[in-house]
Amino acid sequence: MLGNATGLALRPFEERDFYPLVDILAQTWLADHPGLPGELASTIELCDYLSQTTWSLVAKRENKLLGAVLLSERDREVANADEWRRRGAVAEREAAKSPECTRVVDREMAVVVEEAGLARDYEMTGAPESAFAVKLLIVSPEARGLGVGGRLFNAMRAYLRERDAVGFHLLTDDSCDISFYDHNGLTQEICRASQVDWGDSEPGKGDFHIYVYTERL
Repeated sequence: MLGNATGLALRPFEERDFYPLVDILAQTWLADHPGLPGELASTIELCDYLSQTTWSLVAKRENKLLGAVLLSERDREVANADEWRRRGAVAEREAAKSPECTRVVDREMAVVVEEAGLARDYEMTGAPESAFAVKLLIVSPEARGLGVGGRLFNAMRAYLRERDAVGFHLLTDDSCDISFYDHNGLTQEICRASQVDWGDSEPGKGDFHIYVYTERL
């Protein structure tokens, strides 16, 4: 039992955190696809986020990774973006060897691409919050309800205030607990029905939605 978040340590993401974070993504969003399909899809998705990340924090306790937040800042470059893209491409080639892996990866990345398109639409508005984007906020399933997400989120807010940022935005969808953002005072700027073919409803007519949330600091 984890109990609570006492003893939680926050520090920037490091290479050694990569595979533990892949596991958290797989447990959170791809639990229905255990083994290699979920692992490769999570690897590709995380590499995509890291290729855009300029600031990060992970939460650990007793050397166990419990969560992470990844932030993209428009005015800063990602020093190792090409390496993350390369690693993502390697995982894509591995996934292409298996029809099942290909199916899972294609579905997962279709949502990522869809959310990226919505992010571009929002950024085109020129809103000041568009300059800073939370690419990922995730907590291990075993650590939910312990305040880990709140600690990471508030640390990210504090960093942005130190930078004199006007605000930030994030993309999320119905696979996440969007009530977390509502409870934290963010504004839901956009809600759009997903156009991804989920197999059980006509694209754009189903119950799965993607969102843009913002906060003015």
